[in-house]
Amino acid sequence: MKYFSFLFIALFISGCNNNDAQTAFEREAYGLVENITETDFQGNIISVDADDWRISPLYTGLATVEPVFPNPLPYGSARTGELILQMKGGLSSSFAELGYLDFNNRWTQLDFKENIIEFSDNVFRVNAEEFGSTPELARGIYRLLLFDGNQRIITYGDIMIE
Repeated sequence: MKYFSFLFIALFISGCNNNDAQTAFEREAYGLVENITETDFQGNIISVDADDWRISPLYTGLATVEPVFPNPLPYGSARTGELILQMKGGLSSSFAELGYLDFNNRWTQLDFKENIIEFSDNVFRVNAEEFGSTPELARGIYRLLLFDGNQRIITYGDIMIE
């Protein structure tokens, strides 16, 4: 009985710490958008923004992400940007949603994946034209947020539309 009580308390405390860490991570996700992790058309990283594409505390060790490429993303190009998420195991969500908050603070969904398969690449597409109807309206830096099915942020990062 004593062992069970200790185990319960330890699990409760670690759960609180994990929830606190996730809450802090999500607060950071809604922070100031300043820089980008620059990538080329093949996905090679040219420069890194240390705040971009970190994995949330709830998904540490369970997910990896390849940053959006290309970044900056040219407006009107035939290519779309791609964000690649790989779930490694212990999947806690069967779907994920990628989007951003527009200038009116409204959620705009860019892509949605159902039936995420563990140990496979889940490619999320980003079309520059979804950020504005003209290059002038779309141009700028945006914070992309990737949510799991329970509305918890898996990762976030910034993209520039040129």
